[in-house]
Amino acid sequence: MPALPLSLIRAHLVIDHDQDDQILTHYGNVSAMWISAYTGQPFDPDNALMAQAALLLVAQMYETREAITFSNQYMLPFGVLDLLSPLKDRITGYVAPVEPAEDEVTP
Repeated sequence: MPALPLSLIRAHLVIDHDQDDQILTHYGNVSAMWISAYTGQPFDPDNALMAQAALLLVAQMYETREAITFSNQYMLPFGVLDLLSPLKDRITGYVAPVEPAEDEVTP
């Protein structure tokens, strides 16, 4: 089952044929996995922020099928990180000290 409906991906890319369905499904699944890894949350196609970020990633992968281009090396499409930032689980490295319970006796 694709991460995003193919009809939505085709509408976003303005594609009116089904010849690229296999690669579009693949790009949708890759986008969903990347978003899950970035946010630390399962991909939810009903979450508008996740779905829009996935569509931007699919479009980038579909339009530039190479790892890098001369105009935009290693860059994500504009807005992907901004869309996902509020959903990201924050990890700061800080661990609050554990206070001993009142009934514990300290030698």
